[in-house]
Amino acid sequence: MAVKKETRCLFLQAAQRLLGHQPSTQEETRWRLLQAAAEVFAEVGYHAATTREICKRAEVNLASIHYYYGDKAELYREVFRLPFLNECNTFATLDVAQVTLEEALRSFYGWLFPPTVEEDPMQQLFMRLHARENAEPSGVLGDAMVQAFRPNHEKMQALLCREFGLGEPDADVDRLTFAVIGLATFYFHNRMALDYFAPTLVSGQKARETMTERLVGYAVALIEAERRRRAIATDTNT
Repeated sequence: MAVKKETRCLFLQAAQRLLGHQPSTQEETRWRLLQAAAEVFAEVGYHAATTREICKRAEVNLASIHYYYGDKAELYREVFRLPFLNECNTFATLDVAQVTLEEALRSFYGWLFPPTVEEDPMQQLFMRLHARENAEPSGVLGDAMVQAFRPNHEKMQALLCREFGLGEPDADVDRLTFAVIGLATFYFHNRMALDYFAPTLVSGQKARETMTERLVGYAVALIEAERRRRAIATDTNT
């Protein structure tokens, strides 16, 4: 129970920072529903979770989910959008003109592999949610995750365009964007393989810090290879 109270407190603190003011009664109800839903979905999965249990844990009436989110499926999708909010997703809010390439990449990979996740109940909850979804696909997420990830994708495109002096991404920037992002997202979409072949690879603070630094190095190497390819292509064409 102590963990749930602490997580609930963290969610409301995040809500206050995002809103810029103390949540109103309605805003607090929405976040209490999100908190309760995140806990229940992580514990039993989408299909076994009941709206009755979620509302009971949030201490709201049964009509609240329909009023605020429409149905259980949309509530589930909204819970999965939470890690992409600016409060949690520092990479999406970076000013790419003001940071080095390595700093930007470290922000992105560090967001995916937070070093202190064991000390952060909110991050633990998100990881449990993703693990549950991977093990027992809900079938209701649709493109919710893709749309939530869009600011990160566009930020990475902007970063690469900056590196190559481009005003907008071309096909090769698109290829490289997916390659650089894919270096990290592979570990989430293939968690079963990761747990089977190398279960300690991202286990513990030191392992995640090392993973972040290695991914930064790998990404820089890919970007430098593309920079050289472009230089050679330009010389050939001239």
